[in-house]
Amino acid sequence: FQWTPYEDPAIWAIIPDEFLQNLSIWHVRVPLVSYATVEMHQTDRVLRQFGFRQPIPVAPEVLDDEHKIDLRRPDTHWPLFHSEYIEIWENRYDNIPTREPIIVPESACDPDYMPWFRIHGKPYLLLEEERRRQIYAERERQGPLNPRTRGGKAGLSTAPTQSSAPTEQAMMPTP
Repeated sequence: FQWTPYEDPAIWAIIPDEFLQNLSIWHVRVPLVSYATVEMHQTDRVLRQFGFRQPIPVAPEVLDDEHKIDLRRPDTHWPLFHSEYIEIWENRYDNIPTREPIIVPESACDPDYMPWFRIHGKPYLLLEEERRRQIYAERERQGPLNPRTRGGKAGLSTAPTQSSAPTEQAMMPTP
């Protein structure tokens, strides 16, 4: 797995010069706004790809309310509607994460990052050799989410609960 794809000269050759003038702009953590769509540009989650030490990232910002908005609002003045996100963009240089260059490969991550990654990350993205060296931590098991549950009571889509009374079970033949 190539952690630093942007070190490849072939990649740099196709990046427009205007984006190479100030490389700090690549690392701002800001909302990207395009008409009705707002997405967070969360570069603090991929600092290692740019040659910087990777800390444990903050929880991702979820913009679920903005994802419900579509362009069927012909009278909407989008700059006014998304003014809070546009203001964050205009102050983008205030949102550059702390970046520490990687001096030696062993310091590529914060010391607590790999234990965090084993629980919250996607370890299957690692090479087979690296996966074998991992120390696995058990995740807390959670039951299925049921959006129809209200106040801890089962909603319509839940499976029947088991009765405490004994039931007759069919015997399955064994081969």
